[in-house]
This record gives sequence, C-alpha cells and structure tokens, in this order.
Amino acid sequence: MFIALFENGEVCSLLDGWTVEQLQRWRETKSFICPVCFGRVQLKIGKKRMPHFAHETRCVIETERETTAHLQGKQQLYEWVKGGPLKAEVEKYLPHIQQRPDVFVSYKEKMYALEYQCSLIPMSLFMKRTKAYMCANIVPVWILHRSYLQRRGLLFQLSSFSWLFFNDNGTITFYCPIRKQFSFLHHLIPLSATLAYGQWTTVPLHAMSFTFLHMTPQPQADTLFYVWNMKKKQWRLSPLYYRTNRTFCHIVYNAHMMPSLFPHEAGIPLRHSYWFETPPFIWQTYMLMEMMAVPLHVTFSFHQLYEQLQRFIRQNIVRVRQLPLVTTSHYSYALMDYLHALVSLRFLKKVGKSSFQRIRSWSLPSTIEEAMKGDEDVLRRIVSKKEDFFIKRE
Repeated sequence: MFIALFENGEVCSLLDGWTVEQLQRWRETKSFICPVCFGRVQLKIGKKRMPHFAHETRCVIETERETTAHLQGKQQLYEWVKGGPLKAEVEKYLPHIQQRPDVFVSYKEKMYALEYQCSLIPMSLFMKRTKAYMCANIVPVWILHRSYLQRRGLLFQLSSFSWLFFNDNGTITFYCPIRKQFSFLHHLIPLSATLAYGQWTTVPLHAMSFTFLHMTPQPQADTLFYVWNMKKKQWRLSPLYYRTNRTFCHIVYNAHMMPSLFPHEAGIPLRHSYWFETPPFIWQTYMLMEMMAVPLHVTFSFHQLYEQLQRFIRQNIVRVRQLPLVTTSHYSYALMDYLHALVSLRFLKKVGKSSFQRIRSWSLPSTIEEAMKGDEDVLRRIVSKKEDFFIKRE
C-alpha cells in the first residue's frame, strides 16, 4: 500500500516524491497506521521493490500480496490520471462498501474505481468487488497485467480469469508498467473456452486519455475469414474435439449425423458469441436441430428456441461464460444474432419482431471435401462488408 497515517493524524503518501533519505528518517522517528483498519504498518524501503507500507497484521479488507509490477503500475496509473478535470486518489478507502480501489477517480459527476490486477484472485472475490462498486454507482475499471495477454498467431489464448475483465465495450484492457503501455484486446469472437479471435491495439501511456478507456476501436474483418475458415477445418478434422465432447457425439449420432459432418450453417461467427464457453459449432448445431424439428413454413418464436437453449444450459450441455463487467447484453443476444445470420443465409424467414419460419432444410455435407467447400461459401456470405456482424441488428 502507498498511504498511511502518522500517529498524530497526518497523512503520508509515498507517491508525493519523497527521497529515500526522507523516508529513512521517517521510519526512524515516526509510527504509521493503516487508514482503514487502524492497525500498525511498517514502512518498507528496499533496493528491489518500491517503498511501500506493509501491515503487521491482516487488514479488514481482502487484499493480495503486492508485487513490484503492481506497485509500479498503480503509481503510474495514479500519476497518469491525476490533474486537469480529473480528481484522483490512490487507495482511497470507501467505508460504505469496505473497498479500497487502487485509484479512485471522479470525472464529470461520475465515479470510477481503477483496479490493476497482476495476480490471480478467486472469481468470487472479483465478482464481489465488482458488484459492490456497481451497487454504489461506481464504475469498475479492471485492468489486467500485460503478461496475461497470450497470442497464438492470429488468435489469443484467454483463461476464464482473463475473460472476467471483458467489459461492456467488448474489450479487455491490459497494462505493462515496464513499457508504460496499454493494450486493448477487442471485438473478441471465441472459438472455444480458451481460444478467441480478436483484434488488439497498443497505446503508450503518455498518448492515452482517460476517456479512451471507455471507447471501442472500429472493427476490421480482413483476417477473420481466413482465421475462421482455418479453425472450422480443424473442428472437422481433429478427433480431439469429439473425444472431449462426448455429449455432442451422442446427440448428433442419435440424429443420424457424423460429428465431423455437422451442418454448414453451424460454427458461424457472431457479435455476442463471447457469452458461450461451448464452441460455436456445437451450440449452433443444437439450435439447428431444434429448428429442424419445426415443419417448413410453420412459425416459431425466439422465446421457444430460447427455452430450449436454457434447458441445454441447465443440463450443462451448453456452458455460459461468467462476465460480471458486461451489463448491457445477455447470452440470449447471441441466439438472436444467430437467428439473424440464418435469415441472411436464407435458412429462416423473419415474419415478426421475434418470430421466424424455416424455409429450407439445413445443408448437411456427405464428405469432408464437400464440407470444407460449403463452409467457405457460407463464411463468405457472413464475413463480408455487407454482413457486418459487429453491428447490432434490429
């Protein structure tokens, strides 16, 4: 921590540019207490880590041990935010929710809590902190250390912990205190529980404005067709997907289908598909099977299909991702995206605001070669300038 109180009530912040000599004199002549729990803290002045205060006993607030990266990043973010129209306070204690964000920001009559995370914490703690901020009308801004951004060619490897940082802007924000650089991973479309297509942008700290944290860069779909087509081939050719998805195999075998020869209309990239951990070719095949059970030109509602999706979720056949920072959408949005995509492929016809009719049968390939050719045709129709799935459909 950076802030403590002298026993006489004076506040000491280590971010105010004190020299090592001054801090050493303080340590010899002063005693310090935590402004939150009022327990004693020690002033640590070492050669390997930045000067900081450390509790002698456990604080009432749940905290994890601070790393050098966290101390550096917190200081840099504080110095970046403060000044101008922004009012910033480091480690401000909020007694009504018993939280102490790394940097508390007031800007245009709104309050923000910047949390810079450099180590793993339990999902329950992340969600608890996030909910507390939201209930207090404080916007949580979670920033993840750059080391959690792992690139795999044109794709990105993301753990369930990293996905917690995905926000309403469709972005995960990273920061590197060594390079003093932000990285933004945006427009994510997952291909599995841990692998996703995305685009990323880097901005030096000195070139960043606070408002940029809440903006979403424009999408560029130039590489999506190549990446998605390559991954769809892997879905069809790799036995691993079927050995690890026995439920999927059981369901499609019962429907007299080969797992590797799932319909061309399944495995389509969608704007809101980030809600699902289950690979898109699997949950979309399930939804297609439900639609195929409805006779041609017979109207069915979105809610009918949504109820079936909820049943799959309850049975753990389809897994939904935990996204506590996403408050403006729901996994049902991904289903509606999919229905609109099927309308564009002329598999469905929209006959009302949330009503549809199936106007043809699905396209079931009989060979892998036929499957790959048909997949390319479908993807070209979806991933095109006219069919921009990043834009919300009415």
